[in-house]
Amino acid sequence: MKKLYSFFKKWHKYIGIGISIILIWMSISGILLNHSNWIANYGVPTNWLPEDYVLKNWNRGGINDAIFVNENHIFLGGKFGIWESKDGGKTFHSAMNNGFTTAPYYLKTNDLLFDKKHNILYAATFEGVYKLDLSNNLWTEIKTPESTLQQFVKLIVVEDTLYAFSQSHLYTTLLASSKSLSPKHLLKDKRETMDLIQYTFALHSGWLWGFGGRVFYDILSAILIFLSISALYITFRKKRKPTDKTAKKKVNQRMGWMIKNHTVIGVYTSLFLLVIGGTGFFMRPPALVALVDGKVPVSLVPNYLLENPWYHSIRNATYNAENDEFILDTTEGIYKGKRSLEKPFVKTEWAVNIFVMGATVFESLPNHHYLIGSFYGLFDYKEGDNYSYDLLYGNKTPHYQTMKRPSDFMVMSAFTSPNGIQYISTFQQGLLTLNTPNEDSFFPMPKELLDGYKMPLWNYMFELHNGRLFSFILGKVGILFIPIVSLFFIFIIISGVYEYAYRKRKKLKSLYTKRPTSKRK
Repeated sequence: MKKLYSFFKKWHKYIGIGISIILIWMSISGILLNHSNWIANYGVPTNWLPEDYVLKNWNRGGINDAIFVNENHIFLGGKFGIWESKDGGKTFHSAMNNGFTTAPYYLKTNDLLFDKKHNILYAATFEGVYKLDLSNNLWTEIKTPESTLQQFVKLIVVEDTLYAFSQSHLYTTLLASSKSLSPKHLLKDKRETMDLIQYTFALHSGWLWGFGGRVFYDILSAILIFLSISALYITFRKKRKPTDKTAKKKVNQRMGWMIKNHTVIGVYTSLFLLVIGGTGFFMRPPALVALVDGKVPVSLVPNYLLENPWYHSIRNATYNAENDEFILDTTEGIYKGKRSLEKPFVKTEWAVNIFVMGATVFESLPNHHYLIGSFYGLFDYKEGDNYSYDLLYGNKTPHYQTMKRPSDFMVMSAFTSPNGIQYISTFQQGLLTLNTPNEDSFFPMPKELLDGYKMPLWNYMFELHNGRLFSFILGKVGILFIPIVSLFFIFIIISGVYEYAYRKRKKLKSLYTKRPTSKRK
């Protein structure tokens, strides 16, 4: 046991010091990620970003959807907001004046919809649903009854009704008025499990227990910051050795306080810190693969999450007019239900590959075909088939049995111009064409976007938190950064607890053996 103690003591110190700065930035970024509203109005200039993050050709989610009002009038919506062209795409300018959200984080637009009859453009954003009256160029937010912001993912029009899907709810409004959104009760068939990936992410951030859970994890993050700073202080603060006995007694008081509280607080919070470190290990591939298709019984899920079975799970939606039904892409799979909403939505098995982050393209086509895009590519899937057709490579693709690497073309959107030009927008390459156009199809990024773009601070913190911000340094091994740091973190927690227990046991043993024994008279 003494050898193990010496081993743990030595490497607890060296590894702890080695990752202390990493743990500090992880803790700070984790707190900010838990409260997006705190930093929604702030952005990071491009000169603070690695070259991989520089904007070019609408890459990095610049186009999530496109609307052609006519051949010349175009709207593009994406991570950088909404941009407008009135000359057929030769030039673009901001369409985000006169009432649109100004916060960088909430600019992200997931879907656009044009109501030709009333000449109104609708936008599903991270802050809510906005509508632009093209007759006066004024934006208006269509309010929901809830006080909390809803992140909307899809807008669908059926007859004269607008259906707005957020990550957790369905709302409707009449196109003629569209002054407010009314929530609809979206039933779901009996739920017995929760997706393991979603559960692990919720456990890692604390939102598994709602706002109280996030606050508790904020406190744990603050404790981790203290443990990291105190470790640096204890290691690098030189002890002074005064000759005066009184001064000698007081001079190292701060050091003693640091050592005591570093040890005690670390031991008492070790179990919670292990949860953070253990779940952090699975936050990125390759460890993330182990969670794919995993399920957690609802008995382990807090009741408040079960009150709304769709909470934070809807990623995309489409409408099949032939069956008068909605199809939802969720964290738990594909669900179908009638537009009447009278019966629960039922899970259905589709043999189409959708990346773990969800479908970025999800459109119904005639004859039960669906156009489905994700970071796996772009596919034409016919319901009932055991394969999908890869539209980028021109071959049949069977359903993956496990998680695969993303495609070379990580699709963000797909659309066709009035002139028949087929476009896809990809995360890395940006805007591309699938067919050979007879005219210049290049949509230039506006200078005001290139010069004035600021990455939302939340997104910057997310890239910092998961280590991707350092990919330009780490290269291909960067994918192992988070798993390795997590393992080191788990090691220093276990070794620290073992050190404490060993010293405590040794101290108790020493006191016991030194206890005086009474003599018989």
